[in-house]
Amino acid sequence: MIAHHVKNAVEGQMLAATLFMQASNAKPDKPVGLATGGTMDGVYQQLVANSFKPGFKHAFALDEYDGISPGSKNSYLHELTEKFSKALDWSGQLHVPGQGLYAHEAGNQEFEEALADLGPLSVQLLGIGTNGHIAFNEPGSDFASRTRRVELHQETVSANSIYFDDPQSMPTHANTQGLATIAQADMLLLVVLGEHKQAALTKSIRHPDQSTPLAALLEHPKLVLVTDQEF
Repeated sequence: MIAHHVKNAVEGQMLAATLFMQASNAKPDKPVGLATGGTMDGVYQQLVANSFKPGFKHAFALDEYDGISPGSKNSYLHELTEKFSKALDWSGQLHVPGQGLYAHEAGNQEFEEALADLGPLSVQLLGIGTNGHIAFNEPGSDFASRTRRVELHQETVSANSIYFDDPQSMPTHANTQGLATIAQADMLLLVVLGEHKQAALTKSIRHPDQSTPLAALLEHPKLVLVTDQEF
């Protein structure tokens, strides 16, 4: 693992954006992997600030709430469309598990097949949840897992429900790339910013086991960490 320590979140988002641009520009014929959340919002804003012009034609999302309307402001499809595709004036194809072409029973398998046909990803953006989840691979997830429907842990539901106008409408299930799926990317760009992520990061790196999904990725040949936290 290559670790970059930064002073604050803005510096981290700037560095992550630079690394993302370098990795994707080096392999413009390959798709990229996108993530969502507050940290990633800042990364995408930095891409816009740098007038980034994507050369890739396809991007794959890490995860999505199961059954959520594609037009919902809380759907990751909507978030990535607004904050990545439209913000960068990118007209490529966004692949989101459980949405669009993949919104049916065999959708997760077809998502895997599309990723296999078009990949590997030049770079996959990643964050980590306060309980250590990677994408929606919760603690205890199978390290050999593939894209699938999963039940969210209550801690994740509680943490994410604050973004819903009606917290009770927060989905309890999601579709997510598996840990083995994520590991196929040429480069994993893990961005961990903020004190609220420090405990999860430290446990995942210092005491990796089945309860820390990041453990499945620590031996990846090109895992790059950007963080403002000590671990």
